Order: sequence, then C-alpha cells, then structure tokens
Amino acid sequence: NLRVVGVLKNNLSWSKSRDETFRECPRRYYYHYYASWGGWNRQGDPKTRQFYILKNLKSRHMWLGEVVHHTIEDALKHYQRTQNLKSEFWLQKITDQMRREFRGSRDRKYLEDPKRNVGLYEHEYESKISDEQWVEAHDTARRCFTNFANIFFVERVKPVPIGQWKLIETMQQFYVEGVLVYVKIDFAYEEGGYFVIVDWKTGKSEDVDNQIQLDCYGLFSREAFKVATEKIKTIECNVNLCKNNEYQM
Repeated sequence: NLRVVGVLKNNLSWSKSRDETFRECPRRYYYHYYASWGGWNRQGDPKTRQFYILKNLKSRHMWLGEVVHHTIEDALKHYQRTQNLKSEFWLQKITDQMRREFRGSRDRKYLEDPKRNVGLYEHEYESKISDEQWVEAHDTARRCFTNFANIFFVERVKPVPIGQWKLIETMQQFYVEGVLVYVKIDFAYEEGGYFVIVDWKTGKSEDVDNQIQLDCYGLFSREAFKVATEKIKTIECNVNLCKNNEYQM
C-alpha cells in the first residue's frame, strides 16, 4: 500500500512556552522554532542539524519534571484500565528510566538521535555537577511521585469515577482570533457540575505566574466541552511542595 505523507509546515501558532521564549529572547525564539526546522534530517544542512540538537537539550531540572509528568500520565492511564496503582512499580520505573537516560546523555547518544535520546545541558556543556546533585535530581523525582500517589491521587483523583475522566496529557489545539493555540492538559474531569482541570507542578518556587496557561486551558475546555465559564475550575497541584492552588474562571 502506498502511504501519502503530507508536507510538514512551520505554521504560526501560540503556546505558553513559545510566548515565554519570545519574551525572554527573540533571537533564541528564532533559533528554537525556525533555524532548527528540518534538523531532524541527518543528511540536511549541518548548521540546521546543530540548532535542532541544541533545541532538544534540557537541564536536569527540566528533565526530572518531564520524568515525573510522564510517570504520572502512565500511572493514571494504567489505573484507568486496571483500577490499580502500585507506587513501588512506578518508583522503580523512575529510577530505571533516569539511570538509562543519564548514561545515554553522558555518552552523547543525543547527537545521533536528539528526539529519542535525552540530552542534558550539563553534559553538552561539561558543567561541573557533583554526584550528590545528580542523586538529588533522582530523589526529587521519586519524592514528587510519592507525594502524588500518597496524597494527590488519594484525595483528588481516586474519588472521581473513571467515567468522569475527560483528559490525560492530551495535546489539543484551538483557535483564538485566527491564531492556532496549543494546549496540553495534564488531567481533567467532571465533578459536581464543574469541569476541573488539574496541572501538575514539580518546581520548588511558588512565584511563577501560571495564570495565562490556566486561562488557556479554560478557554479550550469551554469551547471543546461546551462548558460555561463559571463552571470551570483549574487547580495547580505541586507534587514537590505538596500544595494546591485552586482558581475559578
């Protein structure tokens, strides 16, 4: 069978991360979203390939946050199918994954395939990071998941019937005044006549203003699920600090 693959286009779109990158440094925004375009082609322009490799690098803090998010996503989807969530299984998965990805980054495997192999800033730029700091990243990831499993899952997730779950880490898109907007909601469900959006946080700081991000989630949910604005709640659940911040649109 002949498979027709469409031509990839670098269309203008908006997301919170894109907006933050542009506000931080327009030059970085250009390198990240435009100069790196097509860099997945190993036989393409070497400079474009280099931009693509650098684009996919992440710090150890970003890395541990992604590991926690993906593990929570997998654990929730597993629970959705089996009604079972064993913390030790997922904690061991975190340890195994971080060990494997650390070794791969240290060995520069991301240079061959930056999309499928984690590349860390600390390895690319040969930063002097102590063993204790790497252990701290691992321990923080495990602690975050433990807090999720023992506190947030028990109090926030488990009481909600699975039939009322609506989204788990699904990339969605909608238009605002003709501009394509991407959102990825960590977890959403219906309860007591409300549409509840949960955003997992793993950082140590409470000073970051995430209101724009949460408002975008609410706008998407209002349009996609036909929910009245006053019936939408957004909740930041910081699994690192064990704190909730609840908002209503």
